[in-house]
Amino acid sequence: MDEISKKILNDIGIFFDENSEILIERDVLLSQEKYESVEKYVKELKYHLSSSSLTSLQKNATDNQRWPLLNLVRQILNVYGYVMKPIRKCDGYTPDGIKKFKRFFLICKKN
Repeated sequence: MDEISKKILNDIGIFFDENSEILIERDVLLSQEKYESVEKYVKELKYHLSSSSLTSLQKNATDNQRWPLLNLVRQILNVYGYVMKPIRKCDGYTPDGIKKFKRFFLICKKN
């Protein structure tokens, strides 16, 4: 994995070893503030990865995508042979009896 990709993932809070799996909260990847903090690296990343196949590197990504940071991380990990598996875990119930969930992503190597 190149240094810019590692820098982006580290700024978001994803520190992982090549051999381990990581569980991260989905809310971290939906944060607009976190995306703005790593947006400066996107131009540098275009020199290493193709923006024609990776839509998160295109200049209109913030306008066309609902969650640009989630897409950026997913596409970077996909290039380097990782996959983000969505996981839902029960987080109790509301006073009305409706089940609440917390959402996570499990980052692991592709099979």
